[in-house]
Amino acid sequence: MKKRFLLSTLACGLLLGATALQAKTDKKVLVRNVMQQEVKNHKQAPKEIVTGMQNTFQALKALQGNKKDEAKKALEVATKSFDAALKADPALDLIPIDERFQAYEFLGSSKVISARIKLAEQLLKAHDTQIAIDTIAPLKDELDITTISIPMKIYPLATKKALDALNKGDTKAAVAAIAEAMNSLVVFEAIVPTPLLATQDLIAEASKLDKSKKEEAGKLLQAAKEELKRAELLGYTKKHEADYTLLNSDIDKIQAEIKGKNTVEKLYDKMKVDMKKIIDLTRISKMRLPNPAQEAAAETKVNKFEKKESAKAKTDTPEFKKEVHQDEKKTLK
Repeated sequence: MKKRFLLSTLACGLLLGATALQAKTDKKVLVRNVMQQEVKNHKQAPKEIVTGMQNTFQALKALQGNKKDEAKKALEVATKSFDAALKADPALDLIPIDERFQAYEFLGSSKVISARIKLAEQLLKAHDTQIAIDTIAPLKDELDITTISIPMKIYPLATKKALDALNKGDTKAAVAAIAEAMNSLVVFEAIVPTPLLATQDLIAEASKLDKSKKEEAGKLLQAAKEELKRAELLGYTKKHEADYTLLNSDIDKIQAEIKGKNTVEKLYDKMKVDMKKIIDLTRISKMRLPNPAQEAAAETKVNKFEKKESAKAKTDTPEFKKEVHQDEKKTLK
């Protein structure tokens, strides 16, 4: 049910150039289109920064092989390269150096997704936790875009620190400083839900149809509603979110208009704007740093639930004891 692949920006550029596009509503094509746009928008880091990073890696490799002189030369080149980059532009801060794409595909309908969720709930109640995890693990239909950036206010300082330590003969401190530099790299992850891309595409296709093709337009819009439902069940957007509700309402209005006078041009335009908004908001809300707030939010919910259950247990205890006492009396009689 689930497929995934991982590509860096460079490999992706080569692949996209050699791939023939299929029908526009093909989800794989929609994902490739997003990747292609990301590659196009990805700005190459200044060559001095690339050189500096490459030499930092070479220095670490040399130190691991106990080649101190080689490591020293590499760190000297790295330092000069970073200094040159900052001299050319002192305002340099977070500079993207690599972008990776990881796609997941789940082919099940909204009914299939709903059934899996219900099964997982039953399994959890029966304490079959591991099977429940396996049941819902494939429920991902998305493109993950990971961008790795170098913090130019931190990374070059760490490489200078490594070079200084090496000049003093402290290999251990040099390795620690390089590790410090590596750990300062910032990772951003944006999630683009495939069902929302499909919804957007289906709406666009329906808007291009001639007014006489009411049945075909109706089918496309119904398919768009199904993709929205899939997005909701997969957790990419909540059923009662204002934008999600608005988009469903937009589709309902157009379906009603198609059956009537079919004056839908303005409604289509509005729906396209609402669709773009919901995709942008979903993507932004899923963007996270190495210290994800999402995990903290999940932990807060768990703690709140545990406190609620604990309070409930205290309330239920007297009643439970009363029932036990009554049972004891019945037994004695």
